[in-house]
Amino acid sequence: MRTALQAGDRVVVTGAGGFLGRRLVERLRADGIDVLTAGRGDGFDLLADALPLDGVAHVFHLAAETGVPDAWNDPVRFHLVNTHGTVRVLDQCRRAGCSLTYVGAYIYGVPQTLPIDEQHRVDANNPYAFSKWMGEQACEWYAGLYAMDVVAIRLFNTYGPGQSDRFLIPKIVDQVLDPATPAIELMDLQPRRDYLYVDDAVEALIRSRAVDGYALYNVGSGQSHSVSEVVETVMAVSGVRKPVVDLQRQRPNEIPDVRADCAHIGQACGWSARVGLAEGIARMLEGRSP
Repeated sequence: MRTALQAGDRVVVTGAGGFLGRRLVERLRADGIDVLTAGRGDGFDLLADALPLDGVAHVFHLAAETGVPDAWNDPVRFHLVNTHGTVRVLDQCRRAGCSLTYVGAYIYGVPQTLPIDEQHRVDANNPYAFSKWMGEQACEWYAGLYAMDVVAIRLFNTYGPGQSDRFLIPKIVDQVLDPATPAIELMDLQPRRDYLYVDDAVEALIRSRAVDGYALYNVGSGQSHSVSEVVETVMAVSGVRKPVVDLQRQRPNEIPDVRADCAHIGQACGWSARVGLAEGIARMLEGRSP
């Protein structure tokens, strides 16, 4: 394995202004790493601009179009950014001699078995998942044909402070804490997901960087929780109780249950999730009052 990042090393983080990107940049800088950011907030265009790779040892590639509903409306845009944009990043890393971490997504569709390991068949059942899978395929191709060091992460449902309320857990937290909201309304209380606290995700990205060649890892908590269980956890942690309204509107191509098998990254990198759901939600609630 390559040596881990050391204080003074220089890295690039694409998508540095996003939820996960901000947390990763904070952690790297706290560790003394010289971080260059490349995101929309920096005026960086993934499809046109060159990465600042002078003296850079590694690139964490997080920049992407996100959101399954938006992907259904504009699949071409998602493919351009998430697939072609990733190819552009890979090729620049190839020319500069940089290693790369690619942050992918859940691409297994409805699981045939639980927990889900990396050998489970892929079923990219929405345009977002398809675009991220194609980006992952490009990573494996470049790593194999150009002998690059590339780590691809299949990241499960990450949550934490600062996440947009377009995502489930922040949406629930906002409804629970808002005194003007008399009841919590949610589309469907049944689906179960593997929720991973953001700091655990960051730790996985940093630890897995030292792997040589091509590696592919699931990164999740290894536990699944229903929407109903998440609501109950938020109310229990906050001390606020409200009625819960289940609108019973199932999303297209809904997946009933998701749970990651993360044994591979555990064995290779010594990583495992540390923060349980109740603790993660408690951290989200710090400094907020009902």
